[in-house]
Amino acid sequence: MSDTDFFDLAFGNLGLLLSCMVFVMALFYFCIRGKAVAGYLDPVHFYWTFTMGSAYGVVLFMYVSGKVETYLLLILFSYCSMFMIVYSICHGRALWFPKMVRLFLVPEGKGRSEFIVVVILYSLLALFLIINVGFGSSAETNRFEQNRGFGAFVRVADGFRLFVISYLTLWIGRRFRSKNVNFVTVLMIGGLFLDILISSFLNGAKFAILESIYAVILVLFFAKFSVRVGFTKLFLLGVTVLLFAGYILTRNLENSGVDVSERGVYMPNSSVLVERLVLRVFANADKYYFALPGNVIERLETDSFFLQMLSPLVGVTTLSNAVGHPVNDYTVGRQSLLYWYPTFDVAGGPTSHYDLFAYKYLGYAGGLLFVMMLSFVLSSISTMSRVAGSDFYYALAATLWLRALPMLLEPAIGLSYILDIFILFFVIKVFGMILRAFSQRGTVSV
Repeated sequence: MSDTDFFDLAFGNLGLLLSCMVFVMALFYFCIRGKAVAGYLDPVHFYWTFTMGSAYGVVLFMYVSGKVETYLLLILFSYCSMFMIVYSICHGRALWFPKMVRLFLVPEGKGRSEFIVVVILYSLLALFLIINVGFGSSAETNRFEQNRGFGAFVRVADGFRLFVISYLTLWIGRRFRSKNVNFVTVLMIGGLFLDILISSFLNGAKFAILESIYAVILVLFFAKFSVRVGFTKLFLLGVTVLLFAGYILTRNLENSGVDVSERGVYMPNSSVLVERLVLRVFANADKYYFALPGNVIERLETDSFFLQMLSPLVGVTTLSNAVGHPVNDYTVGRQSLLYWYPTFDVAGGPTSHYDLFAYKYLGYAGGLLFVMMLSFVLSSISTMSRVAGSDFYYALAATLWLRALPMLLEPAIGLSYILDIFILFFVIKVFGMILRAFSQRGTVSV
């Protein structure tokens, strides 16, 4: 089903669609709420409750409307159920993971020297991207097209920015807790807000500023700070995120030659901007309405499971040149788009989601095992909240959790995010150990 066909169906049966979406999102919320690290403020609710829940709500709507075969619905249901079963069993039990992180990635002491090294590297990398790529919020086509050839640098910068935001948050929080609030504290608060603002515009994703806010909230929960977010604060946070998303979408529409003051096509009583925001929520399920009706998913092409898992690590452009075909065109999400729009040659497109990727590349049984493995990895990372550590550890835990959750939307990319963090911070730790060794040797010599 093309997107225009789906939108006609959706707006023609809007009450049923919204009922299905609300029902599934509520179900997903109650399934995960007791296992969320930061309660209802945890980013797992964005990825699982909102994104996956709204997408599955669309699937249920299409099934009720007679557009999806029963066997496909049962496959998705079984994958979803298996994910929650494994996550529930393993949640809080994989204490080996935080021990491994502390052994290989976390320096001794408070890690302030290593933090300074990260800040320097991140600042240089951000400056490099601004000069060579520009701000993602100002992309003429989309941020994926703009970042073509620089994807690895963007990934590293995103990992560092979340860590810097998390560590700065704890630094500020401890000063307030000890009532050591002075000019330096105010300066750090200003630096934190400036970093959140600039890094969000540099990233260019509508989710970027919300991700930064999640980093602030998460690290406070990890470090056992008392976090109270009342209705007023939650409302202001929501308005901030919507304004940022609206700004990014406005720039995207203007760069595409669309007048944002025009009336919507499907929502004639609203502006095209409001309509596009609504359609963006529906687009959480774009890979499903492209691939499930008419059993299109069975006709999508694939290349190699290992190529798909390797491509984010090596680089899509590099690997594509090596194997002789555009590897990124064979993700399930991208394939579902190309099925309906074969001449679409702009980078980006729908994500694959863990369930469609697992089923298409590994078959039903293999896909079920893959879902179990993915659930085990996520539940293992979540156990970091149960282990005490330094501020460096807490900031790294918040970063890892935020970088791991995208596995639900695009498994290969999410895995590469995790490996990025392991490689980068292992190098940072080794570098810090070398600096300390030279420093101690110099002290002894004197």
